[in-house]
Amino acid sequence: MKQFTNLLLTSLLVTVAATTVFAQIAPKTPYVKPGVMKKNKELTRNSTLKPMTADSPETPKTSMASAVEMPPIYKFETVPNDPLGVKHITLANGLQVYLSVNKDEPRIQTFIATRAGSKNDPTDATGLAHYLEHMLFKGTSHIGSLNWDKEKVVLKRISDLYEKRRSVQDPEERKKMYAEIDAASQEAASFVVANEYDKMMSSIGAKGTNAFTSLERTCYVNDIPSNELDKWCAIESERMSELVLRLFHTELEAVYEEFNIGQDNDGRKVYKAMMESLFPTHTYGTQTTIGTSEHLKNPSMEKIHTFFNTYYIPNNMAIILSGDLDPDKTVATLEKYFGKMQPKTVPTWKSPVQAPITTPIIKEVTGNEKASLQLAYRCGGAATGDPLLMDLCSALLNNGQAGIIDLNLLQKQKVLKANAYAWELHDYSMFMVDGTPRDGQQLEEVSALLLEQMEKLKKGEFDEWLIKAAVKNLKLQHIKASEQNRSRTSEMLDAFILEKNWKDAVTYFDRMEKITKAEVVAFANKNFGQNYSLIYKRQGEDKNVAKVEKPKITPIKLNRTDESAFQQNFKKIASGALTPKFIDFKKDIANSKLPSGVGFDYIHNSLNPTFDLYYTLDMGKNHDRTLPIAIKLLPYLGTDKYTADQLQQEFFKLGLSFDVFSSDDRVYVNLNGLEESFEEGVKLFEHILQNVQPDQTSLDNVVADVLKSRYDALNDKRTILRAGMANYAKYGKTSAFTDNISEEDLKKLKAADMVAKIKSITSFEHTIFYYGTKTNDDAKKIVAKHHITPAKLTPVPAETKYPEVATDKNKVLFVNFPMVQAELMMMSKGEKYDVNKKVMADLYNDYFGSGLSSIMFQEIREAKALAYSTFAQYAAPQYADRSHYMMAYVGTQVDKLQEAVKSVQTIVNEMPVSAAQIENARGSIMKKIESERITKSAIYWTYQNAKKLGLDHDVRSDAYAKMKVVTPEELVKFQQENVKGRTYTFLVLGDKTKVDMAYLKTIGEVEELSLKDVFGYARP
Repeated sequence: MKQFTNLLLTSLLVTVAATTVFAQIAPKTPYVKPGVMKKNKELTRNSTLKPMTADSPETPKTSMASAVEMPPIYKFETVPNDPLGVKHITLANGLQVYLSVNKDEPRIQTFIATRAGSKNDPTDATGLAHYLEHMLFKGTSHIGSLNWDKEKVVLKRISDLYEKRRSVQDPEERKKMYAEIDAASQEAASFVVANEYDKMMSSIGAKGTNAFTSLERTCYVNDIPSNELDKWCAIESERMSELVLRLFHTELEAVYEEFNIGQDNDGRKVYKAMMESLFPTHTYGTQTTIGTSEHLKNPSMEKIHTFFNTYYIPNNMAIILSGDLDPDKTVATLEKYFGKMQPKTVPTWKSPVQAPITTPIIKEVTGNEKASLQLAYRCGGAATGDPLLMDLCSALLNNGQAGIIDLNLLQKQKVLKANAYAWELHDYSMFMVDGTPRDGQQLEEVSALLLEQMEKLKKGEFDEWLIKAAVKNLKLQHIKASEQNRSRTSEMLDAFILEKNWKDAVTYFDRMEKITKAEVVAFANKNFGQNYSLIYKRQGEDKNVAKVEKPKITPIKLNRTDESAFQQNFKKIASGALTPKFIDFKKDIANSKLPSGVGFDYIHNSLNPTFDLYYTLDMGKNHDRTLPIAIKLLPYLGTDKYTADQLQQEFFKLGLSFDVFSSDDRVYVNLNGLEESFEEGVKLFEHILQNVQPDQTSLDNVVADVLKSRYDALNDKRTILRAGMANYAKYGKTSAFTDNISEEDLKKLKAADMVAKIKSITSFEHTIFYYGTKTNDDAKKIVAKHHITPAKLTPVPAETKYPEVATDKNKVLFVNFPMVQAELMMMSKGEKYDVNKKVMADLYNDYFGSGLSSIMFQEIREAKALAYSTFAQYAAPQYADRSHYMMAYVGTQVDKLQEAVKSVQTIVNEMPVSAAQIENARGSIMKKIESERITKSAIYWTYQNAKKLGLDHDVRSDAYAKMKVVTPEELVKFQQENVKGRTYTFLVLGDKTKVDMAYLKTIGEVEELSLKDVFGYARP
C-alpha cells in the first residue's frame, strides 16, 4: 500500500502547482506512508460537537468572568496510547474534524476532503470529479468576482452553449459553437480578478497549495502558518460553499493537456489495464479518474454543478489538520466558518459485486519506457480483515531487506527490480507485485519468478521470526513518517475516506503482531491463487494513443490590479505575530572529534527512540569513476562471518537498515533504526566495512544492471530533457553526467578491486554525524570503540572539474523522441553564486515563476491555455564556484510550440509588473520564514549545504532582512539586470515528424543531438 499509494498520487492525480527541477538533494529518511485503519462507528455517529458552557457540569470551577473569556471546551473522541494524539469530533452539520497536535514548528498541514472521486462520476461524464477539483481554485461569487450580477448571466450562457454542443455531431457546427463559447468567455473574464484564491493563500504564507482526486476521494491541500488559521478558514469555507465555473474553457484546455501527457505515461496504461481486468463491472475499472477523450470533448457544466451540490456537503466532508494548534480554539474557529454549511442526504453507494476470477487475466500494453510487469489480486475492502493481512503479506514478501522477494530475487540478482504492496479501497482492495527484467530477460521469466515467490508465501517457506521483525520494521517506518504533518494528515484522511475506526489504527501493529504464520498461510492460499491479473508492459510503439484535439482559444486578458470586496475584507482579519528562528550552526550542532581525529557532529533527538548515523566522505564519482560501482556492489556481498542474506536478516531483526550510496562528489555510509540496537548496529556496520568479501558473479550482475539502467534511461523523456539535455546546455559534450566508465571497462572490473575500494572508505578523511537519543559523550564513545581507521587518514584525491559553457548566443538543442507533446526548456548561464542575487531570486521566483498566481502560470496556462505545467526561475547553484541559471519550462502540444516559445520569451523579457502582487510575494516569503523551523537532522544537512556555498550562517536570515525593506522597484531592477535581454539555449524534445523544424531555425542555430550526444553512450 505504501509505495503504490505514493506512486498513484504522483502519477495519476492532478498537480496544479508548477514543477521545479534541479532540486537540491541531501540524504534523508525516505517517506513511508503509515499503516492502515478500520471503520469506527462511534466516530462517525456519536462524536458530535458539544461545546461546553459555563453552566456545564464539566466546566472547571472559576469565576464567571474568566469562564466567559475561555474558548468552548469540546468533547473529543480520543484513543488511549495514541502516538498521534488524534482528536475527532463531528460538527452539528455533520462535518467531521480530525486534529493532531505537533509543536515541531508553528505551521499546520491542512486537508479538506470529500468522500467522492472518480468512482462517483456519471457514466456519461467521466473525469468530472477531477475537473471539478480544478475548478474549485477559480473562486466564487465573492472570491475573484468584480461584478457577479453581470458575470453570472454570461456564465449561464456559456453553460447552455456547452450543454447544447453535447448533442451536436457536425464538426463545423461544433467549431462555430465553440467560437461563441470563446467569445463569451472573454466577456465573462472581464468581471474577474485573476487567481485571487492563490493570491490570498500566498499572502498568508501558505505552501504546497494543491489538490488531488482519485477513485474515492478528492482532497484540497495547504500548509499554513499556525497564526493564519482564521484567514484560511475564511477562504476555504467560502470556496467549499459555492461552485462558480469561471475561466472554464481555458482550464479545460489544461485537463486536455493532462490527458495527452498521460498518453506518454506507460504507468498509467498499466494501471488502466489492471483496473479494467480486476473490476469489469465496477467504476474502479470501467472509468478512469482523468476520463475518456470523448467526455472531455463534451463537458457539461450542469453535471459538474450537480456533482458539487450532491457530494460537497458537510456531512460528506472532513477537515483534517496536523500541526501547532489548540484543539478547542481550532474547533471553535472551524465551527464559526464552516458551521454554516447545510447538510443534505448523501446518496447511497451500492458497490457492484464482482464475479470471481477463476483463471489468470493476461493483458499487454506497449510504450517507449522500459519493459515491466504488474501482477495483481483482488481482495476484500476496508470493512473486511483483508487489508491488515495484505499489509503483513507485503512486508513478508518485500521489506527491502529480508523478505521472500528481497532474499530470493533481489539479493540473488535474479531480477532488476521487484516490489510487493497492497492498496486498500472502500469496496475492494488489491494486492500487487511488480517486476522489471534484467538485460536480456523476458517478462515471462520475471512473472514466473514472482509467482514462485507467491507460492513460497502460500507454503509458509519463511521463518516464524520474520513476522515479528516485519512488524517491528513497519513500526519504525511509522515512527519516522509521523514526524511529518503531511504523513499524519494522510493517515487521518484514510480514516475518514474509508470509514475506519481510529482505535484500530492505534492498535494496528499490536493486532498485526498477533497474526500467526498459520493465519498468513491460510490467507495467502485463499486469496493468491489463479485469480490474478497480469499486465505485461512491453517496449515498443503504442498505436492506440487517444489524443484530445484542442480547439482554438483567444487569450484572456487578465486583471491583476483590482481586488474583490471579499479580498478587501479578508485583509482586515487580524493575524497573530510569529518571530522567525534561524539556525545557529555553532550552537545547534555539537562539533568535536573522535580520538582518531575523525570529526564527530552531534544533534540530539528528543522526539522518538530512533537514530541516524552517517559517515560522510567528500569523494564521489568525480574523484573516482569506479567508486559508484563498488558502492552498488556492497549490498550483495557477505563477510568472512556472514553471507549477504544473513547480514540483511541480522539488521532486520534489530530494527535497523544499512546502506551506502554515492553522488558525484560524496559517499554516504548510513545506519539508522531503533536506538535500542545502536551499538549492535555499529559493530555489525564496522564488521562489514572491514571484512567484506569479493564475489565476481555479483559484480558481473551489478555491471549488467548498471548497463540496463543506462539503456532504460534512453527511453525516459524526463531524464533526456531535465538531466541529459540540461547538462549538455550547461557543460557541453563532457559533464559529470556523460563522463562515465565505458561499457568495455565496466566489464573488465574485478571484484577484489571493488572490495578494496569499499574497505578503504574509512581510511580517507571523513566526518561522522549522529542524530539520536543518546548523549553526545555516550554516542561518541560507542562509535570510537568500534570505528576502525588507520593511524593517519588519507587526503581525498583531487576532483575532476567540468567547466560551464557560456550562453553567448541563442541556439537550439533538439532531440527527436516519439511523444504526443513537445517540451521546451530555456536556459541561460548567469554569474557565480551570489547570496544577494539568491535572495532577490527568491522574490523573483515567487512573484514571476512559480505558484498558481505567478505571472508565468497566469499567462501561459490561465490566459493562453498553452500548457498544463509551466514554470520559470532564476535558479541558484549548490556550490559557490558554480553559476546561477535563468530557466523557463513549458510542456505543450506540438502545434502550439511556436506560440508557446514566443509567449514565454515575451513575458520573461517584458515581465508584467503589479506592485500589489510583488508586495504579496514579499509578504508571503516573510510569513514562510517566520513560521518555518528547521529541526532534527535537517539542521545538519542545512549546515552542510551552507558550507558548499561558502556560508557560515543560515541564509534565511539574509532573505528575511532583505524582504523587510525590498521595494517593487528593486525587483524590476533585478529583472532588468539579470533576466531581460538574455540569450538562451532552447532545449526542445519532441517528435521530429511533428515539430516545425524550420521555425526552430528562426530562434537560433539548431543543433540536433543524438541520444549518444546527450548521454555519452548509446545502446549497442
